[in-house]
Amino acid sequence: MSNSKRLIINCGASRVTAAYVSPQGNGFQIDKLVYERLQYDYSNDDAWIGAVGDALQTLARTHKLSGKATIIIPGNQVLTKTIRIANVDESKRAQVIAFEAQQNIPYPLHEVVWDSQVVGDDGVETEVLFIACKSNTIDDICRSVASAGLVVEAISAATVLDFNALQFAYPGQTEDVLLINVGARSTNLLFCNGDEFFVRNIALGGNTLTQNIADSIGKPFAQAQEVKHKFFGDDSSYSDDDSGGKLLTTCADSFIRRMSQEITRSIVNYRRQKQGNAPKRILLNGRGALLTGLAEKLSESQKIKVEYFDPLQGVTLDADISIPMEELRLQVGEIIGEAVRKSLPDSAGVNLLPDDIQSEMAFSAKKPFLYAAAILFALAPWPAYVAYKQVSAGYEEVALATQAEVAPIQGRKFAIQENAEKAKALGDSIKRVEGLLNSKTNWIQFFAELQESLTTAEDVWLDDLKVIRAVSKDGKPSYEVVVMGQMLVRDQVEGGTAIDEEVLTRRINGLQSSFEESEFVVSSVGPTLTWTRLREGLPVLPFSINLVIDPAKPL
Repeated sequence: MSNSKRLIINCGASRVTAAYVSPQGNGFQIDKLVYERLQYDYSNDDAWIGAVGDALQTLARTHKLSGKATIIIPGNQVLTKTIRIANVDESKRAQVIAFEAQQNIPYPLHEVVWDSQVVGDDGVETEVLFIACKSNTIDDICRSVASAGLVVEAISAATVLDFNALQFAYPGQTEDVLLINVGARSTNLLFCNGDEFFVRNIALGGNTLTQNIADSIGKPFAQAQEVKHKFFGDDSSYSDDDSGGKLLTTCADSFIRRMSQEITRSIVNYRRQKQGNAPKRILLNGRGALLTGLAEKLSESQKIKVEYFDPLQGVTLDADISIPMEELRLQVGEIIGEAVRKSLPDSAGVNLLPDDIQSEMAFSAKKPFLYAAAILFALAPWPAYVAYKQVSAGYEEVALATQAEVAPIQGRKFAIQENAEKAKALGDSIKRVEGLLNSKTNWIQFFAELQESLTTAEDVWLDDLKVIRAVSKDGKPSYEVVVMGQMLVRDQVEGGTAIDEEVLTRRINGLQSSFEESEFVVSSVGPTLTWTRLREGLPVLPFSINLVIDPAKPL
């Protein structure tokens, strides 16, 4: 494959779809598109990753897939949360997002891999879409891809890729649109108004209908899935007046009613959070949208025009792709959204590939050049060595005789020198390691005490920490640590009341006193407070405190 081609693999809940895409003019071309249905018990969440691994190996072996691949994981495998944070510098945004996210997700932050996408900024607050996936799931995906002989280049979340596909397929779109992507395990709702969007993922998909059918006819999930495909695929022995057919139709109607209720609830939530307008048009996407009557009944219940989304506008297909166009449109939206992500000016997307793996991949890309440089470096002395051998051939006998006499003495001399150098080096190393160990231990304990003080104070964070080292006139060392941070002021700004500088000063002084309780701090200077931002309406109070460190416990 050409270097300009990308391999994008969409690991859905019911199938794995792989496509090679390449740029073509203002659009791009799908050069190859293949898929493999997942074989597992859809009612068992833990079986999904194993089925994905089997499907990847089958696709790689059957269709000769190789090289780097961008992996897309479905919405039911990620946590999507919209949070609001104070407007801070982009370099410090990740820290604030991590703090706010930890208060809003149901498990510890260190157990997930996460990334974020900014969706709005009014100058005071920034609206961020927080997307996370459990670390063990990401590790399993990486192992499955590696077992198939591929290299993970990035891991993207399907929940935001519909926004890119919508921008690409309908450029200049300004009216309020709701794009509904109905998958097997979940449904992704994308509210879009120009370059702004809002995402909600609901646990309602094609498997929900299958489970309803299984409960109604008293059959296992796998058999109910087969019955559903036959009946709604016009390949069934049930007639219109058959009791079994009526039962399946009732299940479908119940599923559509639940879907409509969730859509209504999401529209209300969207209008309340974003202060936006109700959508003027609904676009359906995903293979679950093929359910008979879904578009018509949603249009009737929502009083909105409902159409099927066509993400293939501007996309060229290779002649060897034989998948029916109606089915193809409903299963390539996420792949197209990822393919155009780098070419759109206001695209959305995250990368859930852990930083250590990204660094390892970057180093691996440099290995061929490093190998070549090492070989050239090793060969560089060879011509000089050959010339030296030719010149010194006549003196070898004399040199050998001299060396025979000098060798014992030289050997003892060199041994003494080497041992002395080793002893000195070992002594220096021991001193450095001892100093480093003491300093490292002190820093860890000092940071822990700072973190405890910040947690107790609440609504406070540090932006910068600086160490000032000096030597007094009597030759003794002195240490100061300057901590600079900000306090979030809630009542004075949000409540509209006047700024009570005395109360805020007491809070900062309390934080300073808490810092002084550290066994490393003997005193402190400050605090220095900056009231400018509060008086301008920004609810933060910058501060600076100088902590004098005990010389007996240096950092």
